[in-house]
Amino acid sequence: MTVSCFSPLRVALAAIASAVCVCSMTSAMAADTVKIGFTGPSSGAMSLLGQGVRDGVQVYVDYVNDQGGVNGRKLELVAEDDGYEPMRSLAGAKKLSEQDHVVALVAPTGTPGTAAMLPYVQERRLPLIAPYAFSHKLTTPVQKYVFTSLPEVRLQADLLGTYLVKTLKHDKIAVIYQNDDFGQDALAGFDARMQKLSVKETKLPFDRGTTNFSGVVAQAKESGATDVVFFGIPRDAALVIREASKMGWKPQFSGHNALGDPQTFQLAGQALVNGAIAVAVMEPLDSKKPAVQEFIARQKKYLPKSPPTTYSMHGYTAAMIFVEALKHVQGEPTGDKIATALEQMKNFDTGLMAPLTFSPTNHAGSNAVAFMRAENGKWVVNTDWMQAE
Repeated sequence: MTVSCFSPLRVALAAIASAVCVCSMTSAMAADTVKIGFTGPSSGAMSLLGQGVRDGVQVYVDYVNDQGGVNGRKLELVAEDDGYEPMRSLAGAKKLSEQDHVVALVAPTGTPGTAAMLPYVQERRLPLIAPYAFSHKLTTPVQKYVFTSLPEVRLQADLLGTYLVKTLKHDKIAVIYQNDDFGQDALAGFDARMQKLSVKETKLPFDRGTTNFSGVVAQAKESGATDVVFFGIPRDAALVIREASKMGWKPQFSGHNALGDPQTFQLAGQALVNGAIAVAVMEPLDSKKPAVQEFIARQKKYLPKSPPTTYSMHGYTAAMIFVEALKHVQGEPTGDKIATALEQMKNFDTGLMAPLTFSPTNHAGSNAVAFMRAENGKWVVNTDWMQAE
């Protein structure tokens, strides 16, 4: 019997052969790609933060892919918007792991969301690398699959307190802090240092989302403080600085690394920010160091419509850390192999922050900060990297 080229049997056989071919191609393409995941706020009030960090990861991924990838494989970034809501962060992590099959989460953004993912990434053996988060809980006690690159805010606050009192000889201090896990963590570090230095500070909490800071600023002024230490986001820092100016009060402002973002100048005004002190956990964008200039050039090349920020610099650095670990993984990359490679990383120098070292007993890669001062619309680092005691 002759079968027509258009017969149902021949059409069915052709469809099966085509499907097998497509599946084989898809599997081959998947084997040549290493997927990494990102969660963070791409919408809502914190979208500038999330978009910035995500952009930095994407820039380094694009750069590495242009160089041929890692061990012959290209990288692919899969990003989920969590709106800065912890339950959405957890849902995003589950989707990235179980549906997208990412080998690691790189630079997940936001302390609350990152904290919400911790039990899940341990259960899934999914490395969580260099989150834009600062909680003491991320690395204490050590968690097998969690690796941080930014000095936790408790450590930043401790070193800031030492710098203000011992180096600058300031001892009349009011602390205005965000009343949540992040702010309380910062306060704990600062307060512990003040107790060791026999300095009693005024502590003034505010709720996240507050827009009227007249009350806490008035209390800080009435306390007799000459310094205001602020722990919160740049928008709120700007509101505090502007409120103090309205009252005709000019204390010495200082804060953790978020205060040192360039957007603080835009939000509060250059003249009001000048003289403020911020913790530096990375090089400022105005640095002339080659690594900073290289980062800026690459972001302009790969994402020309997205201006470089300290947030994107962090995402870029986080991707560098992941790639360095991946280079030392043989065969199929798994969570255990990536974690082991990270634990063997010693003095890895990105050129954008203090060198990073991990070990099986220490997953906090950096415990060093510098200090920078606002000068004519720029943040200028004026100390060397300082290690925690």
